[in-house]
Amino acid sequence: MQKLLGHLAQFGSFSMQGEVLCTQGLAYLLEDPDARSALKAKIETKTGAEIDDHLKWRAEVLQKGDKARPDLEACTANKTPVVKIEAKLGALLSQDQVRSYAADLHRRSPEGGVVLALVPRQRIGEATKVVTEAFKVSGAPPWRPGEYPGVAVTVVSWDDVFATLKEAGSGELRDEAEQLEAMYKVLSGYYMDPLAGLEDLVEWRSREGDFINLVDQATRRLTTHHNVYPMGVEPLEQAPEGLEPKGYRRRYVSRPLGASNPFFSIGVRDPFAGSFTPVWLRFHKDTPQFALIRDRLDQSQLKPKLVTSGGHVWIPLDVPLRAGGEEMVNALVRQAEEVAQVAYQPLP
Repeated sequence: MQKLLGHLAQFGSFSMQGEVLCTQGLAYLLEDPDARSALKAKIETKTGAEIDDHLKWRAEVLQKGDKARPDLEACTANKTPVVKIEAKLGALLSQDQVRSYAADLHRRSPEGGVVLALVPRQRIGEATKVVTEAFKVSGAPPWRPGEYPGVAVTVVSWDDVFATLKEAGSGELRDEAEQLEAMYKVLSGYYMDPLAGLEDLVEWRSREGDFINLVDQATRRLTTHHNVYPMGVEPLEQAPEGLEPKGYRRRYVSRPLGASNPFFSIGVRDPFAGSFTPVWLRFHKDTPQFALIRDRLDQSQLKPKLVTSGGHVWIPLDVPLRAGGEEMVNALVRQAEEVAQVAYQPLP
């Protein structure tokens, strides 16, 4: 059997196609009967569904009706789909995706089937919100949407799947499951080398991807009232001498304030003069209640940190040195929540 990393090499850049690589890697592992049996048992435990013992797993199979492509699909010998998996690392999970898969199973499978959202452990809450809103269901999983009788839907973490495969496998299967898990952890931002010192902040451009990943994880954690917004980039004219401007790579987060939902963003950019951190929180001048929020911040203990540029209010978020990735994310979340406590105080 071809070695895992050799198999994955055909699918292109590791850094640019993380979700494709992890999905193809999982499909490859499921060629092993022990892996298939273990995942079948896990799905049955999670959903209460009875799954055929002889399934064939395929990646990115085109649905005939709406042309959607679940990342993984398990079919019976007569090519009837039974399980559809939408696998995510950093990309957004959409309601349309999971609804499309449930509809296809309902149409083509007499006994129904299972839709799984497969996400990193830290995204379970986010994915649960997407799924429950998509099907208008509540309570604990598995969910059984009334409009698709026989279909069960749930959310599972990559971490849980890897634990299942490693426990079931021995020898080569276990080794290759561990290889795929290690690659997944890197591609999903699970690990990040600590910042050794101030020089790593000064030279942040050499590790720009790491800082963007920190912002991605922190803003997902901070999103509580809406679905997660996509990451975007805005041009900036400022840049250190001799360097091209990098722009501001950011994600918006909103919180309610009275009848409105003002936004703030957290992103990565060249630091303002006098600061070293490349991670900055911003209140845009056009966000609702901006004047009130600006005044509240200006009258708080945060005032010494505030930078006004372009009419917007910027606040640096410090990234701790010699800390692991999770600790760095926790630090960003904690600082952002301190800002939010000031900005989003209830109106009188």
